[in-house]
Amino acid sequence: MLQSPLSGRKIPVVDMGQLGLGRETEPSQEEWQRVAQELHQAFADIGFAYLINHGVPDDQLNRVFELSAELFSLEQETKNRFSRGAEDDHGYVAVDREKLDPELRYHELREAYNVKNVDGRFPDEEVPCLRPAVASLIDSCMVLTNRLLTVLALSLGLARDFFTSTHRMICTGDNMSILRLLHYPPVPGDTPENTIRCGAHTDYGTFTLLFQDLLGGLQVRERGEAWIDATPIPGAVVVNVGDLLQFWTADQYLATEHRVVVPRDEVLLRSPRRSVVFFVHPDDQVSIRPLNGSSTYAPITAAAHTIQRFKATYNYQ
Repeated sequence: MLQSPLSGRKIPVVDMGQLGLGRETEPSQEEWQRVAQELHQAFADIGFAYLINHGVPDDQLNRVFELSAELFSLEQETKNRFSRGAEDDHGYVAVDREKLDPELRYHELREAYNVKNVDGRFPDEEVPCLRPAVASLIDSCMVLTNRLLTVLALSLGLARDFFTSTHRMICTGDNMSILRLLHYPPVPGDTPENTIRCGAHTDYGTFTLLFQDLLGGLQVRERGEAWIDATPIPGAVVVNVGDLLQFWTADQYLATEHRVVVPRDEVLLRSPRRSVVFFVHPDDQVSIRPLNGSSTYAPITAAAHTIQRFKATYNYQ
């Protein structure tokens, strides 16, 4: 299975403090600036951070993880009835339907269920509690997302509402953001050597929130090309820069390559790995161009960039 030497560096931890969900008092300006400064340093350095004290309720997350396991245990024929289409990024994605690193030819042992809109298709008869559980989690992710969008604006010296005003339609309309349920099945004994759970890639949008289980396997590529283990921290959410934020900041913030490798440990090989990911994108028609006025990247709409990436990723032959 694919493995590489690892760097000794670590991903920084950012404490959301007063900015976490469920706080009774309004965060102070000093607290907004502290979080902005810490996130700025993390995004400029490696493009990843752990967020602690974020406030997304454990019971919401645990419920979605439980129901995700129920969803992916359904018969393959049943799951296929809810498949994501070539144009619609909502629904089930089977193993090998998606190759996140198309340049490499290996087996990506992963399946997913994308939720672009909570009113979209769900296996309501088979897993009746999934839709309301996902809707509740999306509500919490949206609150955290809007706080992080404000933090990003402050970190770059912009008006507080610069990013919130360009992300108004998340999960409700003309916007490519999704909540994704991910399942990495146990690795069979006869699995080919060129197998990985998730190929090396960058995310497409503004930033990503990742809620992972404790099995591990996520790795992040630093600037020096070595891989860093993103070892799970209980209760933390991983946040990372997407392509469009890198374009906006003219490479000040990095959309860092990451992957999920197959573990060497025999117990972990036989264990399913699960995660829940919230991919945050600007509204479809927002034109992304470097904020510093440079020509580092040509202007492109948020939707156009994401559609380009989808065409290179999904296999519908």
